[in-house]
Amino acid sequence: MSLQTLVVAIGPTEESRIRQLTETVIDVAEPSDADVVLYHAFSERAFREGVTEAGYDPEDPPEPDQVAERLESVVCLTDALEDAGVRHEVESTVEPTVEGILGVVDDRDADMLFVGGRKRSSTGKAVFGSTSHQVMMNAECPVVFVREGADADEAKPAEGTAADAER
Repeated sequence: MSLQTLVVAIGPTEESRIRQLTETVIDVAEPSDADVVLYHAFSERAFREGVTEAGYDPEDPPEPDQVAERLESVVCLTDALEDAGVRHEVESTVEPTVEGILGVVDDRDADMLFVGGRKRSSTGKAVFGSTSHQVMMNAECPVVFVREGADADEAKPAEGTAADAER
């Protein structure tokens, strides 16, 4: 499978896993020479707040892409992709997150989608839902899930292993 277009879904709370997400995207994009689309879906409220915080005129707001380009997570990813020489662009819409992500995957004919998330219990998923889960189940391309704290999990032995028994 040739990878030409990668979409990275960037949520409002990616700061805790941005390094992992960035490294994973670069590890795939660099050798395949793929284009990367950094995507963020704003709710109506978040977009209005972003417009105001950025000092734009709320009566004449900019395109969502311009507001998304100022988000800390987007800036971090953009800087890292530029440093790595990976072609990329920022796209953003004002719509429900799942629909927005699936829409950009479809519109861009994405070959792979990257999403971040955190480990949740079954109860937590049932009560709060999971954007990542909905996207993974409905995306028309392979999805790479970058879990918060995955690096920390790799560094400690799994419970029930010989290394765990030594502790």
